[in-house]
Amino acid sequence: MTRQEALKHFWETYVKEKQKEYIQKAEEEYHSRKDELAKGFIESFRRICLNIKEMQSAGQKAKIGYINYSMRRTYLLERKHEHVVEAFDKDWYFDTYPCRGTYDSEWAFKYLDALEDELEQLGKKYMGKINKPDIERIKLEAAAAFNQSIVVLVKQAMADAIRLKEFDEIVREPGLEVRVGEHKGISEVVYNEESV
Repeated sequence: MTRQEALKHFWETYVKEKQKEYIQKAEEEYHSRKDELAKGFIESFRRICLNIKEMQSAGQKAKIGYINYSMRRTYLLERKHEHVVEAFDKDWYFDTYPCRGTYDSEWAFKYLDALEDELEQLGKKYMGKINKPDIERIKLEAAAAFNQSIVVLVKQAMADAIRLKEFDEIVREPGLEVRVGEHKGISEVVYNEESV
């Protein structure tokens, strides 16, 4: 069996099924702990709003146009389970002084690590033809599917998050967006001020 054949066999025999299994586990955790997880998200949102207000009060931050919850692939490779939370003005990524915080996303990404661990073990059956970089590539490709659990949670929790007095107290651009996705990559709008 060539390396390419081994990779193809590995993908079709194990990877597809194991990815489904671990994504399902993340979704089940979300459904069984929905209220508790929403509170954790709302607390991270409250903290970023407090940071924004502090920077705005000090004249260091203009009106907020975007709040991004970003998954970072480098963090996932290090098994660091947190989204970076950034608040930007209307210039988005060109804002030279974003306001930063974090959101603990361990509840979803621990299953991505478990997938990686199991695939590493299964890869040993291929006598060195499946290696660590192959497993890491598979992990990073699967990350977006696990991040979808975070998107679902945030969409559900935003209705309560926007009622926070800390959110009400920040100065916002018309059409402020809250987004969840990849750092400087694809992200999904989970709240748009104009749509409310």
